[in-house]
Amino acid sequence: MSDLNLIRYYTRLVPMGVGVEIKTALPMVAELLFTSPRHARNLLSQMQQLEWLTWAPKPGRNQRSSLVLNLELDELKNRLAAKRILQGKYEKALSILDDDEIAFGRLLQSTSGASLREGMLHIQLTYKRPFERLVPHQLQRSSERYLLRQVYCCLVGSSHSGELQPQLAHHWYYDEESLEWTFYLRPSLSFHNGTAIDGPCISELFSKLMQLEDYQSELHHLTAVHSPTRNKVVFKLSKPDQGFGGLISGVKYSIQPPSQISQSTARQVVGSGPFEVTEHTQTKLCLQAFERYYACRALTDQVTIWHLDELGLEKQQIHTNQPGAQSDKQCNYYVSHAVSLHKEKDVQKSRIEDGCMFILFNQSADQALDDAQRRFLSTYLTADKVYRYLDETNRLFGCEIAENLLPMWHKITRPEMPSVTLPKQLSIAVYDYSSLWNCAAALKYLLERQGVDVTINTYSYRELTTRSSQGELSESLIITNINLDDNRHASAFNSLYHNPIIQRCIGDESKQWLVQRLDELRSQTPLNNYLDALEPIASALINQFWLSPLFHHRQTLRFQGVLNDVALTNWGWPDIKNVWSTD
Repeated sequence: MSDLNLIRYYTRLVPMGVGVEIKTALPMVAELLFTSPRHARNLLSQMQQLEWLTWAPKPGRNQRSSLVLNLELDELKNRLAAKRILQGKYEKALSILDDDEIAFGRLLQSTSGASLREGMLHIQLTYKRPFERLVPHQLQRSSERYLLRQVYCCLVGSSHSGELQPQLAHHWYYDEESLEWTFYLRPSLSFHNGTAIDGPCISELFSKLMQLEDYQSELHHLTAVHSPTRNKVVFKLSKPDQGFGGLISGVKYSIQPPSQISQSTARQVVGSGPFEVTEHTQTKLCLQAFERYYACRALTDQVTIWHLDELGLEKQQIHTNQPGAQSDKQCNYYVSHAVSLHKEKDVQKSRIEDGCMFILFNQSADQALDDAQRRFLSTYLTADKVYRYLDETNRLFGCEIAENLLPMWHKITRPEMPSVTLPKQLSIAVYDYSSLWNCAAALKYLLERQGVDVTINTYSYRELTTRSSQGELSESLIITNINLDDNRHASAFNSLYHNPIIQRCIGDESKQWLVQRLDELRSQTPLNNYLDALEPIASALINQFWLSPLFHHRQTLRFQGVLNDVALTNWGWPDIKNVWSTD
């Protein structure tokens, strides 16, 4: 008899009491189970083999035997449901738990990790929110950009040191006289749906991208894309750009079917990367290794990432950029940004992110701060004061105090400025990310000590960016962040060159200076020198009191013996395609 049928009989015994010795006779047990004594004996034997109970029958008619029930009903249900989760039978597990989503969530956490199912390696993770539609041409948050890298690939990649690496293109060169970048494609490339990836396809894709508003500032110097042969794509520029290859190594330039640009709602997408999307709903995202991936096939066969509402859980286990992740003796696997100043013993990988959270002083606000007010607030609203407030109010997340926009850049110090009269009211804008909101709460506290009435307005990530682009961001202060992708040099450039929030907030004159300096940089500077060339430009924004750095996130990857040699990506997620098992 299956354990699912057996639990129905165990449920009838539970009212007798769990964990205590019960003196009873087989006919009495049979009566409780609504079955014959012979069948009852078989049921008790099966339950004892599963260690659900202990049954010690005494020989002789009407002799009372000893019965001890070992498991509370909820504990038994959790065991059976966890078994189904490990088998990938999620709906059956939820049914065993009587559709209790909180209990289901706890089990998803406790069973997270890598497991073998019929010889295939499966990774199960949980995440605090559902994912947006995974398409490269829409503005995406950090975790979605990480997933885009799993579902898509680009013509070329960019290494940590800023060197171009082959992906769909195996060779390329830049003609400085004709201002043409030429890429040569690998043969027999295909999308996840089996359609071919070739030169005309790439040419059509980029022609469509050039028409999208979010691409026009970056591609305004791209005059034409054509494909002389099926394996060759030529990009014609109007201005010199030594880092164009790095630009198109970015996530937003991932190769997708051109027809997907015009589709706006379908969650099922077609990619070109190591994993294909097999299911994407509000509750989970399922990925499967793509057998015809151009490079080495992923070691992981399947990935399931569940959206888990943590508010109803007693012990929260949050996976990225949040406090409160905990571990136990189970084989858990999760991503966390460590809270404490000291690394816990189970931390396996830890790094400071290539990015920054910062305050922007909005010069396009309804009530813009003048130069003296910006200077005072830049040295009054300091990162150490914000850190202290977060620590005292138990809102601290894993972070390091920032002294420039990127951790590898030189420390910027500014003398304390004299106090000035501030407006009676100020507003702060953030997007819906708890770390940003907590920092806004700290600024609100500090400003109220100066007699300022403060309002915090929260937008979605896309809405904040759209309002900036359209000149509708009216708040005096904005707390936002930048996070570099794996193409560090090019994404550092784009974090300033294509950042409507920064460019709107610093004002038209400063924006003109910023864009001019960045245009000069990309026309004269090789990609691998971008970070050094960008440092004085970014530092000038701080020294001119247009923005004030707060924190770099500390990213930590933890696991307890279930994964081997897992790397931590720029986004704070594990490198899932290289997860493997020795079993």
